[in-house]
Parts: sequence; structure tokens; C-alpha cells
Amino acid sequence: MYNQWVIIICLLIITACSGQENNNIEMKKKGNRLTLETSPYLLQHAYNPVDWHPWNESTLEKAKKENKLLLISIGYSACHWCHVMEHESFEDNEVAKIMNENFICIKVDREERPDIDQIYMTAVQLLNNRGGWPLNCIALPNGKPFWGGTYFRKDDWKQQILQISNIYQKDPEKVEEFAEKLSQGIRQTENIVENPEKESFRKKDLHQMISLWEKRFDKKEGGTSGSPKFPMPNSYQFLLRYGHLTKNPSILNHVELTLNKIAYGGIYDQIGGGFARYSVDEKWLVPHFEKMLYDNAQLMEAYLVGYQITKNEDYLTVISQILEWLKDEMIDKDGGFYSSMDADSEGVEGKYYVWKPEEIKEILSEKDAKIFNQYFDISQNGNWEGNSIPNIIMKKSSLATLLEIPKSEIESSLESSRLKIKEYRKSRIAPGTDDKIIVSWNGLMISSLAKVSAVLGDKEYFEIADKAVSFIVDKMSKKDGSLNRVYRENLSHIDAFAEDYSYFGNALIDMYETSFDSKYLELAKKYADILVEQFYVDGHFKQSLSKNMVINSVNSMDNATPSYNFTCSLLLIRLHYYYGNQDYKEIVAASIEKAGNYINKYPHAHSTAIFVSRYLSEGPLEIALASDEADTSLLQVVREAYLPCKIIGDSSTGMKLPLLEGKKLVDGKSAVYICKNYSCQEPITEVSELRNQLPL
Repeated sequence: MYNQWVIIICLLIITACSGQENNNIEMKKKGNRLTLETSPYLLQHAYNPVDWHPWNESTLEKAKKENKLLLISIGYSACHWCHVMEHESFEDNEVAKIMNENFICIKVDREERPDIDQIYMTAVQLLNNRGGWPLNCIALPNGKPFWGGTYFRKDDWKQQILQISNIYQKDPEKVEEFAEKLSQGIRQTENIVENPEKESFRKKDLHQMISLWEKRFDKKEGGTSGSPKFPMPNSYQFLLRYGHLTKNPSILNHVELTLNKIAYGGIYDQIGGGFARYSVDEKWLVPHFEKMLYDNAQLMEAYLVGYQITKNEDYLTVISQILEWLKDEMIDKDGGFYSSMDADSEGVEGKYYVWKPEEIKEILSEKDAKIFNQYFDISQNGNWEGNSIPNIIMKKSSLATLLEIPKSEIESSLESSRLKIKEYRKSRIAPGTDDKIIVSWNGLMISSLAKVSAVLGDKEYFEIADKAVSFIVDKMSKKDGSLNRVYRENLSHIDAFAEDYSYFGNALIDMYETSFDSKYLELAKKYADILVEQFYVDGHFKQSLSKNMVINSVNSMDNATPSYNFTCSLLLIRLHYYYGNQDYKEIVAASIEKAGNYINKYPHAHSTAIFVSRYLSEGPLEIALASDEADTSLLQVVREAYLPCKIIGDSSTGMKLPLLEGKKLVDGKSAVYICKNYSCQEPITEVSELRNQLPL
């Protein structure tokens, strides 16, 4: 009987008022309200017959005034299933009519508004025990959610939203009661609540925490067990720090295995460089083909740390090819970094990236094609849907033995062939690029480029990072010195989030530590002070300045990107040791204290928090240089060493910092002062002695 009632409603809506159908057709011609937006994702939906609204105050007021439910649909430009649902449902006049009659429909780019995304994602996860994108949520006119899911087929979507609308019309009080309970659940999940027992993070239990984490390791394929497999570079860096500090070979070997498997897999673009978002299988072979700036930024640093610890030169190749991808695809003419590349081209996921052996044979000589196809697993039957995703299936030395060709010739052939294949690939229709520029994601890439430049002594990485810094400061700053989050087509907008200030602030410190140019450290302090003034509240940092949110999330956990709450703390604790600002340290101590029980319960999700606690409890290694520009040998030793918890400065620049007071050349020679809490050992002037003194 209930299903019959749903069918009757559907028929009534479908057949009612031909004028509404005409309106949908007219909207498809003229576009909806999203035509005024700059987000590529929102613009993809600008000519849907759905009467999409952007998330803003006027939209929310309209919903309250008309007492209509909100239908909030969230995604991002590179999302494959977002495109599928758009084509199946949001471009369909029949579906649009149902949506327009019953809801105020809002489209959100999750990359522009992570605060909105996080709240409604948490709601969907609480309702369904899983989440993802596209994210579709229905909320009361006041924004409180009560129903949601991810991708829906067209018929299921129509049935579900009609049923929800009908239930609300029949019994709004019951729906409102459920929405209130769900909102309470979101608050409990998303906010760092007061801990009545004041349980601090227990560093002494860290070994036990790591032991529990280790049980989840995939000992064969790397990463954690099961599929899909997401690279978690923040976790890998934490495990490398832990393994290096404790001399734990099991942990170090696991991370090395993971980095190797990811670099050799199909998740890595073996032709053009750069990593896809994740692998759908357990072997890192079949990627979800979109490439995100934030993944590649963090993986660049993870491979740099891997190289510093293992000296595996394959990791340097990965780093250089990420830079190659960045320069080829992801840099604005003025220096900012774009957000992502799509998974699809010509409407087909992965089409740009897969090959048949005969294609390779047409591009390369017979000998080079044979080497290339065997090394990268390009076969007639393919390894994915009849095509081949390039991945490395054997060592170069093994291939050299198999083909009876010198290894040096194999290496030369493969690199020459890769560049020819990459050039040929440009003739294909490329995936779309989301060319909006986000401060926080740029910060992650700037940070990695600066660190690579310092360790490898390659100025190109620093120069590219420096242009991105100038882009943000010049084009994304407001008159009062604060930042906007997003830039596209000569417009910067949306107040910057806590993650924007903290990621960018930490990147600026990395730029200072690479160049010793005081402007970077001074900028980092400026943004740290904005964070404290505008975002810090009672032991935590709120995510955004938005006033029209149901809940302002305060999440302490790392995810695909580091916890903004603890990157804020990391920024402050680093600056505390540079400037001696005790207020910064007290704020950081409060943030660790408040989240203590969460860190103890979920250590694998709190890599950033645990790293901050090390700065707080032990203090960084303090390295002061008094350098002669003609002699950089001591600095080079410091740069090459793996010293994750440190501050470093050079007194020759004239910057007034506590660390640099009284630091001078020794008998006209460069000197390094190794300190702790500003208490320094005797200056070191010899390379051999410095190598012995650094905690390598």
C-alpha cells in the first residue's frame, strides 16, 4: 500500500503542470544560479534543469521563509561518481521537476567549503556507517540533517526523495526530533569535548599504540590490510620518524615496502608522474584515476624522508617526476598550484592513462617497445578491463638478465621511451583540470618543494615554491592582511579556514629554513597571530569563521590531509622556539591536553598531534649557523641529515632571534652551534665533527 502511494505521488508530479517542464527547459538554456560561481565543480552543474543554489545566507533564508527542506549535494570536480550522478539524475528533466518542487537544492564544492562537507559527511556516516562523494543530504530548513547517502541510481533517487518529502509533510515533528538527535550525534563525533578526567596524551604508551597499529599492516602489499587502499603519507612520515628514532627495523621496513609498492603500482602515473587518489584493489594496481594536489604534495615529502633514511634513489625519481607533473599540468601562469585533475576523459574513467601493446609498438622501435611493454606490464589481454595500466612488475636488473641486454641500456631505453609515450599521450583528449587555487593545498606543496630543495640542493624546487608564495600573498590577501581561501579567474573569495593559515604558515617556516630569508618567518608569525585571534577558543581551533553553520567542527584527527587543529598547534610551537613567545606554547599545551584521550584511543589517526607533543615535551634540536657564504659544507651536512624535529637559523642574515644571539664565525670560519633550550655546545667548524655530533 505504501509503495502504491509513492507511485501515485510520482505520477502526479510527473504529469502536473506542463509549465514546470517548460521552466526546466528554459533553465537548461539560461542556466541556474550557479552560472555566477567560479568553482569548476559548481559550473559543471550550472546548466542542469535542477534549480541549484549556492550555499550562502540568502539561500538559507529562502529555505526558512518558504519552509522547504534543503537538498544538499556535495562533490568535487575530479569525482567520477559525481559526474555519473549528474548525467543520470541532475540533467534529467523529470528528476529536476521533483527536486525543484519539493526542495531548495544546494550544490557545494567540498574543496571550497570543507566545513560544510565535514558536517554532512559525518551525518551520512552516522546514518549509513560509510560515506563518500557525491554526498547527498536532506536537512530541515534550519540546516539540521536527517537523511542522506552517496551515489544513487536515478530511479532510486526519485523514489527516496519523494518518500522523504512525503514523510516530512505528514509528520514534520517526528522528522525534527530525529534531526535534533542526529545533530547531537554530529556534535559528539566532530567536536573535541571536555574530558572530565583530564587524561593527557601518554607518551609512555606510544610503543603499545604502535604495536596495535602494526597489527593492521599489510605485510605483503604495504599500507594497511584490505581494499581500497589509500596512500596515507602523513602516517608514513610519522612511522618513519618513530622507526628512525627508536631504531625499529620492522616499522622502517614496512614503510619502505609501502613506498616501493605504491611507486611501482598503477596508482602512480608511470608515464607522466604523480599519484592518483587511491587504488580500488589491494595491490595498488587499479587507481581511481583522479590526481589531487594535496596527495602529491604529501607524497613528495614522504618519498624525500624515505630517501633520507634508506638512500633508495628510486625515491628521487618519484620526487622529480611529481615535479615534472606539476610543471606540465598544475601551475598557473602566475605561479599558483591548481587543485586536481579529473579521473575521466571523453566521459570514460582512466581512458587517458591506459594502453594496448600495439599502440606502444607504433610509437617506439621494436626493441624499445619490447623493453617498455615487459617492464610496464603492457600486454594483449591487459590488466584492467582489456587495457593495460602501466605498472612495474620486475626490477631493471631482472629485465636486463631476461633480455640479455646491459642494465644501463635498459635504463636509457625506458627513460627515452617514457618521454616519447608522454609526448604521444598529449594527442589524446586530456582529463579536465580543476584550476582553482586553494591556500591550504598550495601550502602543502610549497612545504614539500622547500624541503626537497634544502635536502637536494636543487634551487628549481625553491623557485617554484617561492612563486606560489608570492601568488598567495599578492592575489589572495585582503586589505586587513587576512587571506581568502580560493582563487580562480582573477577572483579570490571565501574567508580562509584554519587549515589555510596553518598549512601555509608551516610552509613559510619551511621556506625560511631553506633560505634563511626573514620575510618568510615574519609572514608565518603574522598568520599565526590571525589564527590565535580569530580561530582559537578554549583549547582548540575552530575550522571556519562561517556564522551560518549548524555545527562548527573541531576535529583533531588526521585524514587525507593533516588535522588542521594540530597543524595550527605545530605552527605555534615552531614559532615559539624561534621567537620565545610563551603564549604560543601555552595554547599548544592546552590543545594537547584537551585532545589527550582521543590521541590515546586513536593514535593511528593522530600523527600530527603526536609530532606536536614531541616539540612540546622534548623541544626541537636547535641549530644555529654563523656562516661564511663561500663555505657551505657545514650547512650541506645539516641539510642532508634527517632531523624532523628542529629549528634552524643563520646569524649572518642579521635577523634578531633568541637562537641566533651571540652566534659568530670562529677564527673567520663558518660554525654550527647545536643547542637545546638555547643552551649550546661548543661551536663546530669541521665537517667530520659535525657528522659525529648530529643525531643521525
